[in-house]
Amino acid sequence: MPYRIVSLSAFLFWLLSTCICRAGVGIWAVSDGVRVEPVSGRVLESRPDIHKDYPVTGFRRGNLAWDPATRTIRLKAARNEFVAAQAIIETTTPLDGVNVHLNALRNHNGLEIGGKHIALLKEWYIPVRRASTGYEASSLGPAWYPDALLPFRRDSLAPGVPFSIPDLYNNIPRQTNQAIWIDVYIPAERHAAPPGEYSGELTVTWKSGQTSVRVAVNVWDFALPEESHLPGDIWNGSMKQMPPEEELAYYQMARRHRFVPLVYAYRPKLTLDGGKALLDWTEFDSRLTRYLDGSAFTEKYGYWGPGYGLPLDHMMLPFNVEKHGRKGTAWPAALPAQGRTAAYEALWTGVARQVRAHLDANPLWHKVRKIAFLDGLDESYSEEAYEKMVYYGKLLHDAMGRDWFSYRIDGGYTPEAMEKLSREVQLWVCHTVSFDPGLVPRLRKAGVETWFYGPMIYEQKKNSGCGSNTFTDLDLLVNRGIGWVGWKYQAGWVEWEFDWNAYAAWYEPENFKDNHRVYNGSGQLIYRGAVMGYREPIASVRLKAQRRGLQDYEYFWLLAEKRGKREEANAAVNRIVYKRPFGVTAMRDIEVWRNDPDEWDRTRIELGELLNAR
Repeated sequence: MPYRIVSLSAFLFWLLSTCICRAGVGIWAVSDGVRVEPVSGRVLESRPDIHKDYPVTGFRRGNLAWDPATRTIRLKAARNEFVAAQAIIETTTPLDGVNVHLNALRNHNGLEIGGKHIALLKEWYIPVRRASTGYEASSLGPAWYPDALLPFRRDSLAPGVPFSIPDLYNNIPRQTNQAIWIDVYIPAERHAAPPGEYSGELTVTWKSGQTSVRVAVNVWDFALPEESHLPGDIWNGSMKQMPPEEELAYYQMARRHRFVPLVYAYRPKLTLDGGKALLDWTEFDSRLTRYLDGSAFTEKYGYWGPGYGLPLDHMMLPFNVEKHGRKGTAWPAALPAQGRTAAYEALWTGVARQVRAHLDANPLWHKVRKIAFLDGLDESYSEEAYEKMVYYGKLLHDAMGRDWFSYRIDGGYTPEAMEKLSREVQLWVCHTVSFDPGLVPRLRKAGVETWFYGPMIYEQKKNSGCGSNTFTDLDLLVNRGIGWVGWKYQAGWVEWEFDWNAYAAWYEPENFKDNHRVYNGSGQLIYRGAVMGYREPIASVRLKAQRRGLQDYEYFWLLAEKRGKREEANAAVNRIVYKRPFGVTAMRDIEVWRNDPDEWDRTRIELGELLNAR
């Protein structure tokens, strides 16, 4: 009998602490590492039927970000870091006029973290109807997935705030909950955010009532670096088509999320006069100077956040050869019918020298790494292609110098092919299934840097056509894992696209289809805000998860490089990512890391405490 009384008391405490009662409204919370389904309230990532090590306890009863006993959302952060959580507004009856407010977070001296450094974002849901091809075993399955994160605005004729549950615009039948994303940026300067706890109230109001929870952020006494030390980028084909101010918003969003958009390729205007190449840099300079000198990421252009004032990490040089026989893709010139003539080679080398001279003329641009990549030879697997790669690599190296730029190739090449290509290649972007832990160290000794791209988990051979690991229906750890696996392999990373089909994606998650494949959210981490009446790009939950992993990498870097504790950093990563996830031996293995996101967060906090100790 006493056992039953205690159990009943515990149940009642839980019921009250989560504020869910008959005809009631309540709030509970989760971290930034999971998503909550808006009809059932289940955590989409909580699938012990897929991953046996996933916790089976209810998230409402508490998790690393949510303390139901004190009704507090708890986070820990360094300076110059974003931390996030999600407040889940849950109701047993339809609600109208729902509004959410979070006041500034204050410490015991009244110092505030607020204003632009706190964002409340209303989560937008999309209906996944079937698993992404190749992920039939690990896909989280059909459901409504929160993804786009809408900034708050006071516009009743748009999908903003106030809102209703069920939401009028998202149109989810039987919706019972709405997630609100809380993004908090801790300023980099110590005087702006001295260590300690900062707290405030998150208040939810509706037409007939209100409720609130506490938000508390403990700030450690160290800062994440301004630089991002994990090399890599996300290929993009849309930004150079945007108006300059829209493009600026994308670059700034990328910088706040610690990634580089690799735009292929900005080019000066080229005209040929009697076989002589004339380059007009006017438009190029007008568009790119602020990114190459770092001013785009300063207060002059309204920027705040990590990487303040730093130029782009790297840029793509304008060169290319014919792709699939299309001569119009070549720059500065396509191969003439008679083949490689002296005039053709002179044109290429002459233009290459002009490119170097122009990019060298501005000392502020010198910090930007230059990369040459020939898209016309991308993932080409033949002796003819290998000969061309070596030929053009030598041509460009002779013209611009071997130490001035990196010659990059992408593809899953064999060791025999890489032995030939390594004579000219400095950067190999290797598909994850071909990322051989035995070959990579040998190539590094030969001066070839290695980055990986493709699926983080190679469930089956059908994944071979996938250049992305961004799919909506995969666990968010595949996004976060980039930073952890990058440290484990000491390798850079690449993804394909973040703005693919971003207009239709608001309502249709299947943004890539052909006769053999269907992908949900492929290459699409940012939504076009114009669809919903916004004048800015809209981040996704998946982009935030990726940001979390890239920030985690900076913890490992700080611990190893600034505290001399590389072994501790390596041990922490290997405890979470306990297998080698890449290469043919990893194919069909979906258990390569710990699947409980709280374990990842506990590890980050453990490292944060180590860094905080003086």
